[in-house]
Amino acid sequence: MTFVHNTVKRIVHGCGSIKEAANEAKALGGTKALIVTDPGLAKLGVHKVLEETLLAGGLEVKVYGEAELEPSVDSIAHCADAAKAFGADIIFGFGGGSALDTTKACAVLLTNEGTIDQYFGMGKVKNPLPPMILVPTTAGTGSEMTSISVLADTKNGGKWGVVSDYMYATAVILDPELTVGLPPSVTAATGIDAFVHAMESFCGIAATPITDALNLQAMKLVGANIRQAYANGKNAAARDAMMYASALAGMGFGNTQNGIIHAIGTTLPVECHIPHGLAMSFCAPFSVGFNYIANPEKYAIVADILRGDDRSGCMSVMDRAADVEDAFRDLLNDLDIATGLSNYGVKREDLPACADRAFAAKRLLNNNPRAASRDQILALLEANFEA
Repeated sequence: MTFVHNTVKRIVHGCGSIKEAANEAKALGGTKALIVTDPGLAKLGVHKVLEETLLAGGLEVKVYGEAELEPSVDSIAHCADAAKAFGADIIFGFGGGSALDTTKACAVLLTNEGTIDQYFGMGKVKNPLPPMILVPTTAGTGSEMTSISVLADTKNGGKWGVVSDYMYATAVILDPELTVGLPPSVTAATGIDAFVHAMESFCGIAATPITDALNLQAMKLVGANIRQAYANGKNAAARDAMMYASALAGMGFGNTQNGIIHAIGTTLPVECHIPHGLAMSFCAPFSVGFNYIANPEKYAIVADILRGDDRSGCMSVMDRAADVEDAFRDLLNDLDIATGLSNYGVKREDLPACADRAFAAKRLLNNNPRAASRDQILALLEANFEA
């Protein structure tokens, strides 16, 4: 079998590595840098360390601090207009997954005509993008490592992806010091998101020996460090491990796609405004409970990682795999993440439309180890509405 593995061109990593931003930009020919971040980070001035580094390096800088937490078609157009008006020749994405997804989608419109919804799907972007450097401030989405931008479809509901090999960042800066100030709840939800990325890629149909190695290490790092990072955000070692785990997971699932957790979690009602990582968290337990019989060998490994114990010598593969749902629920309990869709503003009457949208997400379901019908998805949602 032939495998193809793509990833970003360059990774700069380590505590304080944000100070290399100007050198990285100039190496790419950048002279006018647009920093794309979200209003919350902009208000707190978290981006200042990047802005000051670029200015000190002799670059002109404009800060676009309006990236929406649920990027829409209109918001991407607005960001692209700002980039064009400034004459940006290099774009920095700074923040969590939404800011990074906004950056990638904005970059598409700088070299490709039309609106971003014309590029929903895979391989529709025709022209290469301008230089783009992504700087994550959360350890979760792995968006800095992937070729996808997930956007809200305000016309039809749910979220959809723009996927293209052109959307890989030219360079990525991984500085765990940028995550130290994250609130515990964000640390928890984004950390679970990283685990879900790695797990769905590891257990999915498209897994390869390369992605298995990346995803296995990512899951081990999250399993061993997420509780510590949640309990004490100043734990530098735990923050460092979580940052690397997120990037490794991004390198993995960026080559395989995700599965049913993302198919369901990204199709919950947009008006509920559920952060991506949180949606992945509470959709994960019942989804792995549905999946494990299709790939028990791998779900047994996942369950052991969640339990922090290799039980291969004392339990059967199927018994370990069958424990994966409970093991996931126990982790969420430690992180104070509630399960049950009703806790997050989802209404029972929303469920049929959610099931319809999830079943239509073939890019994701085609990688899921267990085939899922629309009725099975609806049954999962109904069974876990108040779980």
